[in-house]
Amino acid sequence: MMIKQILRGAALHLPLWLYRTIIKRNAIGVYYHVISNEPLAYIQNLYAYKPVDFFEDDLVYLKAHFNLISYAQLESFTSKGTKLPPRALILTFDDGLSQCYSAVRPLLLKYQLPCVFFVNTNFLDNRGLAADMKASLCIEKFFSADDNARESFSQVISRVFGLETQLPSDGISWIKSLAGNDPQKIDTLCELLGVDVKDMLAKEKPYLSSEQVIQLHADGFTIGAHSLGHEKLRDLSPTELEQNIVGSCQAVQELTKAPKIPFAFPFSADAIARPTLQDIKSKHPVVGLYFGGNGILTDCNFIFPRLCGDSPKSSSRGHSNLRFRIANAYLEALSEKLHRKKSYN
Repeated sequence: MMIKQILRGAALHLPLWLYRTIIKRNAIGVYYHVISNEPLAYIQNLYAYKPVDFFEDDLVYLKAHFNLISYAQLESFTSKGTKLPPRALILTFDDGLSQCYSAVRPLLLKYQLPCVFFVNTNFLDNRGLAADMKASLCIEKFFSADDNARESFSQVISRVFGLETQLPSDGISWIKSLAGNDPQKIDTLCELLGVDVKDMLAKEKPYLSSEQVIQLHADGFTIGAHSLGHEKLRDLSPTELEQNIVGSCQAVQELTKAPKIPFAFPFSADAIARPTLQDIKSKHPVVGLYFGGNGILTDCNFIFPRLCGDSPKSSSRGHSNLRFRIANAYLEALSEKLHRKKSYN
């Protein structure tokens, strides 16, 4: 295991041009969720995110080593075969959080860089909160309580949810599972813990407003859809899936008047039938390009993969970690490619 770690560490320091000669991609994508200098209770128990100066370092690195392309350029390449510049990269943000306007927008304008902002249309103007973010608030409330309050919470939660034992100290995964498996249960947990989601939305305003979305579009950025309410789309029926994708794209179109709206899958596009997605796109002209995750790995030519830039690990002021994150994405793709060859032998 140690030898594998050493080899992997060494591989991450290989120059990116070497990876690009082995695994050819016309363009790669990077996505973020939030950039903030402040602790955000509705996110900090879900994933780590970068402060503003670290994100600026990322932009400086990207501008120096890549050609950042707009959504229009990527769409033209996909539909018409228009040539892309070498080392093309598209920058995106998921979830439509308010920091996209307050923290990200000024830096993008400063460096004159294009970006696609994917929004959950049901949450615009802070009309609701994603289930996983409710889970983060519940985790914060439970584990920041004193011993007596936590014991009381645990007893009530165990009784209401029929747990054989009281909520364990490692109950973070259990709370997150509620949001993933049955969002209604996370609402029940919010009530039990006294987490007032409506009050939080009114005071903190975590999401973009419609006016901010319109301004971002006027600034020249692309606005895409990220589902209606950040659902796990793989759990939806084909009809529900179509309604969700088309409905969220139409909601964005009403604000921006753009002819086609790109769509980014929440969580993952894995386990969603590709023919179904193709059918939705062909039936509804409003649906633009699909965007997924999975680094630079792709299993079809109509879902554009992206790697995550959120984590500040290995970053320090003045030193972006994106080179290593991009190298890791190539390394994972190479590993998958070698694994597939072995599987067929």
